[in-house]
Amino acid sequence: MSRGLLPRQLPLHLVRIGRRHPKIVAAGAVLAWIVALLLSSSVQVETDILSLVPRDNPVVEGFKTTIDRFGSVDTLLAVIHLEDDRPLESSIEFAGLLAENLRTWDKIDWVEYRVDSTAEAAIPLLDRAALFLEPSELDEVLRSLEDGGLEKVAVRLRAQLMAPQSLVTKDLLRLDPVGMLPKILARVRLGGVGVRVDSDTGCLIDDNRRFLLMMAKPVRPAQDLEFDRYLVAALEERVEEVSETWVEERGEPSAPEVEFTGGYVVALDDARLITSDMVVGLISSLAGVMVLFLLAFRSRAALVYAFFPLVTGIALTFSFGAIALGRINSLTSAFGGLVIGLGIDFVIVLFARYVEERRSGASHEDAVDAMGRFTGVGVLLGAVTTAATFYSFLVTDFAGLWELGLLTGSGILLLVITVFLLLPALLTLIQQRVRRDRSLYLRSFGSDLLCSASLRRPRIVIMLSIFMTLILGVGIHRLKWDDDFRNMRSGDNRAIQLRQEVMDAFDLRFSPMILRFDGSTEAEALAKSRAVLPELEQLVDGESLVGIDTIADIIPAEEVQRQLIRRLEEAEPALDGLDLRFEDALRGAGLNPSAFREGIEHLVTSLGRRDLLSLSDLEGTPLARVVERYVAAADGEVSSAIYCYPPVGKWRRGASPAMQEFLSRHQDAVLAGPNVISAELRKIVWDDAIAAAVLGIVIVFLLLWADLGGPFRALFALLPLFVGMVWMLGAMAFIGLRLNFFNIFVLTMIVGIGVDYGVHLLHRWYESGGDPNAVAETAKAIAVAALTTVVGFGSLVLSHYPGLRSVGGAAILGALSTAVLGITLLPALLSMKDSKKESS
Repeated sequence: MSRGLLPRQLPLHLVRIGRRHPKIVAAGAVLAWIVALLLSSSVQVETDILSLVPRDNPVVEGFKTTIDRFGSVDTLLAVIHLEDDRPLESSIEFAGLLAENLRTWDKIDWVEYRVDSTAEAAIPLLDRAALFLEPSELDEVLRSLEDGGLEKVAVRLRAQLMAPQSLVTKDLLRLDPVGMLPKILARVRLGGVGVRVDSDTGCLIDDNRRFLLMMAKPVRPAQDLEFDRYLVAALEERVEEVSETWVEERGEPSAPEVEFTGGYVVALDDARLITSDMVVGLISSLAGVMVLFLLAFRSRAALVYAFFPLVTGIALTFSFGAIALGRINSLTSAFGGLVIGLGIDFVIVLFARYVEERRSGASHEDAVDAMGRFTGVGVLLGAVTTAATFYSFLVTDFAGLWELGLLTGSGILLLVITVFLLLPALLTLIQQRVRRDRSLYLRSFGSDLLCSASLRRPRIVIMLSIFMTLILGVGIHRLKWDDDFRNMRSGDNRAIQLRQEVMDAFDLRFSPMILRFDGSTEAEALAKSRAVLPELEQLVDGESLVGIDTIADIIPAEEVQRQLIRRLEEAEPALDGLDLRFEDALRGAGLNPSAFREGIEHLVTSLGRRDLLSLSDLEGTPLARVVERYVAAADGEVSSAIYCYPPVGKWRRGASPAMQEFLSRHQDAVLAGPNVISAELRKIVWDDAIAAAVLGIVIVFLLLWADLGGPFRALFALLPLFVGMVWMLGAMAFIGLRLNFFNIFVLTMIVGIGVDYGVHLLHRWYESGGDPNAVAETAKAIAVAALTTVVGFGSLVLSHYPGLRSVGGAAILGALSTAVLGITLLPALLSMKDSKKESS
């Protein structure tokens, strides 16, 4: 194979440069580290997992827009833990102190923890309360105002006033004697989290009295990590300040516990975990590879040969990423482990050849030349094919994978050049000082015996391979697919854990789908939402949906309001003289009517209302903030939202067929939800994974064909890879490792990993003329290379992100499978082929 696609003399020229100018090459490596260190401060940590998904996709963009406008991404949630041995009123007072403290801070736009049900705040709402009610609720109120009903109301009021109640509650009884306000508050959901209000206190408290929730809107977006760090640190100081004041004033031993969650804290925790993963991955993979190197070569100097080229290659890759991408995310944070796991093969194979040459008596100069002239050609081909498979990710729509492919593919090429230059330089600087009588050594881990046995008993190896392939191939049908993107997030993020606890406590176990309508005006957007309500309510059959949540829950639809007005007009004669009759009833119950006069006037005003309600009626009332859950303005348009609740445990993989039919009839509607985005991503990921895998295999096959000199040789090199992929998928099924959006692309990565083993062995086979000893020596290098790849990918198993852990697990299985087949099945097939040729 004297001729091929790649420049055969390039590795030789590079290793000679390294050997002849070792100090200059080493100085260049140090310079690369310094540049990487300087560029590190300019790299942004991208924490938004949605930044990894495809761009310019209408479903994905619709999801992002809906989340931006109605989601809780930019909402800060303060969670006050309620304790059994602490009175509820005490915790509410503490929340009031904390809210007042935060409201004075110029970093917070607004703070809400209760619907303001104080007497002053309730007055504007009470004057319009009748038209906020359901028809049945209005009928109940009207019945209580009939003869005999008022006396019962008066008796109830007396009993409530005599009971131990807060001053606020007693004041509200005076202003709202028939109790219309609690009926309205019971339907209120606040903010993007959609939490219902406790009708007794007006606060965001769950039914089991575990949490009191406080929402706040900081002045900067959650994606601003510098602001997030300052915000969270300052929040802790303010909580401590309020707690100390509260303890001093109340004389209690401690203040209620406060934790924070929401987009800001989640982003900060994710940034910490991503940085931690990157550092831990780099250190653990480097340390593991170093230990393995020490075991394999039994030489401390070998650690230097492995460490410095790898670190220099990582530094160059990091610098490239800083300039080309400028950011790092939860997926690209894995590039260090990938480049180390893949790139260490180059060092091992080249150094193993150097060891082999020196043990056979060659001089240092000749051994280095042999590295470049013979083994370097296969290493270069392996690097190019590996890089090509990662570059095939560039056809994917997934932004995270596109960036990972660009970064890792480029890193492989940068590393192989680094190894060609730096390894001979280090050998020259170190080996000249080593005692000449010290022999070089390479541990085989049994691979040479396995390879030699395969050459002696090729038929048995082939039969065993077929048997294993059939067993594992049959198991592939048990392989399951996990398409829930939320399962890719880290479970170690305390902010996410707390948010889930809050969602469970407030009975928000399943995230609703949001049906969004856009309009140029508020009226247009709301009209579109109201127009589909009758049709949408038909889907609330317990099968497609179990409920919907609309602005109509707060402001009844026009038809309902007209029904309420007709009911009020019909009751008008019976309401004549209501104020005097109510005062008589109060007097009869032993209460002073003058204390209730203002409340009775609001009641009469409310019952006399004949104008339809609009959103403007909520301005200046405690419900003004509620509107933000249903109406949002951005980018020159107004959006209205309808929250749709599927049955618990159903339609997690997409909207129901009935809902999809509904959408086909309303093209201007945008449906967003985790199940909807999962369905779209599932479709995209299969298309992208197949396209990337096919493209990667085709590119690698063409490269091998052109470089090895024929299609059959290319197929021989690829055979361990194809069979190894069957073994990998079958093994995943047997150990219960599921395919997901992340590890599906390991299929493409394994093409890059596994093909190297076939290339190295095939190159040595043809170079040595099928010499069993030479092939067994290469098998040693393949075994060590595979083990270091396992160690490199093994660092991903330590990741906080389940998606990356699954990538590590799948890649380990793939690397082991292709390596075992590369040193057993491929030699056996080559031996059989040559035997038949000799026989014929």
